[in-house]
Amino acid sequence: MNSGPTHLKVLADATRPPGRAWLWLAAFALALALYVLTLSPDLTWQDSGEYQRTAAQLTWPPGADTVWCRPGEAVRVHPWFLVTARLLALPGVWTYAYAANLSSAVSMALAAANVVLLVYLMTRLRWAAVVAGLAFALGHTVWMFAVMSEVLGWTAAFLSAECLCAWAWSERRQARWWLLLFFLNGVALSNHLMALFSAAVFGVWLVIEVFRRRTPVWVLPAAAGLWLVGAALYGIVLGVEYGRTGDAAATLLSATVGGFGTKVSNVSSLPGLLGKSVLYLGLNYPTPVALAGLAGIVVLCRRRDGLSWALLAVAVAYFAWAARYNVPDQFSFFVPFYVLGSVLIGLGAAAMAAWRGRWVAPVSVVLAIVPVAVYAVLPAVAREAGFVFVKRELPYRDPYTYFLQPWKCGDRSARQYAEEVLAALPDGAILLADTTASTPLKYVRDVEGVRRDVLIVDPYDAKFVASHGPFWGSDASVVSRLASGRRVFVTSDAAGYVPKWVGPPSRLKPVGPVFEVTSPPGEEAP
Repeated sequence: MNSGPTHLKVLADATRPPGRAWLWLAAFALALALYVLTLSPDLTWQDSGEYQRTAAQLTWPPGADTVWCRPGEAVRVHPWFLVTARLLALPGVWTYAYAANLSSAVSMALAAANVVLLVYLMTRLRWAAVVAGLAFALGHTVWMFAVMSEVLGWTAAFLSAECLCAWAWSERRQARWWLLLFFLNGVALSNHLMALFSAAVFGVWLVIEVFRRRTPVWVLPAAAGLWLVGAALYGIVLGVEYGRTGDAAATLLSATVGGFGTKVSNVSSLPGLLGKSVLYLGLNYPTPVALAGLAGIVVLCRRRDGLSWALLAVAVAYFAWAARYNVPDQFSFFVPFYVLGSVLIGLGAAAMAAWRGRWVAPVSVVLAIVPVAVYAVLPAVAREAGFVFVKRELPYRDPYTYFLQPWKCGDRSARQYAEEVLAALPDGAILLADTTASTPLKYVRDVEGVRRDVLIVDPYDAKFVASHGPFWGSDASVVSRLASGRRVFVTSDAAGYVPKWVGPPSRLKPVGPVFEVTSPPGEEAP
């Protein structure tokens, strides 16, 4: 039994394995149950809260004055997520905010089940598939994005489904699997532009297979056509954006990089970014079983077939993208890599069992569950160590538990904050909120109809709405004229979270959870 890793099937179960469909369904049901039990029950912060509000406001037909159009940043619309979140809403049973959270749970559970099935198909070992599924489903970033409104769950679901299609083609040589793969990738593009990376890898593989005459030539145009059909929702977004600008170049820029051009093309500060990337990987896989992923790389390299090279190339592409993407939420962009990373862990665990014996199987399963215990104690350990990772704290939100524990059950901090802020503001107030705090506030105002008299302006509003731009500028006199006697408030007194014209914190007066701006030097109070 320890003669060497001649083939991953060497440790295949002696008994007949369960049906593939039942294995997939069991994995999906268990992952979904975990995520629903730990789901955020209500409003969330930052981008997650924005997706909740835009899903609730989704209308048909699309137009330049709807959420189908994000002026200058079509790349951030994510129409597939918005549509699925809207379809899951059951007003009177649960809110649009909960439906958006639930969409993430469903998508990440699909991804977990796909990872389990892929590893099982490649190894015929149920326990190795379980290890891969646990490594994926219990990972910090994966779990966190499964229980709150985030688009990357669907990215993981579609990517893992594409990998299953790639396996099916490599085993059966049926053209339909190429067609399904590229259709799914097109739909994935309507969810997030990162789908282009797997499209590029699988596209190159398809071209190679056509040249080798393993795949008919007609598959190329057919796959391209189905890819465009799958991407129809994103096509609608681009059509709306083009209708707004009438400028093809501006539309292309909006659809690809938006306002993040230097971030997208970034190749600077790599040592620091790579160092942070290692920390993010350690946070998502805080268990020794993650080291099996290195053995998984060896396994795929030794297989020397198209599927193995494609899986490795996809893993490298997504890791390289995330590791040099210099944005505050860099950690989130590793989610697609975690799909492949978890597959590598499952394959590596199977290979290590072939080398070292059956004891590897139960030990690997136990180690794959270790992250739950790590996340349970991590906030207390970080707090005791004095570790600081946020510039400012928000009322009612403990940053240690919020960021270091992936589960969000019982977290109503955003709801409490939004309701108390809006209750504290006087009639006709102007609230200048940073992008983290603004999203739950806007949801309560716009979706639930509370305090529609309050004007809420965040930096994105100021960036794309000309009449709101001066509110986040540096000229206090212009703000005074725009305000026309309305009282102006900000959500924070921390530097970087208030407009430049406000001046020092001494000019801010606390009013409940927010701060009222007093008269700037030489100017009348706005």
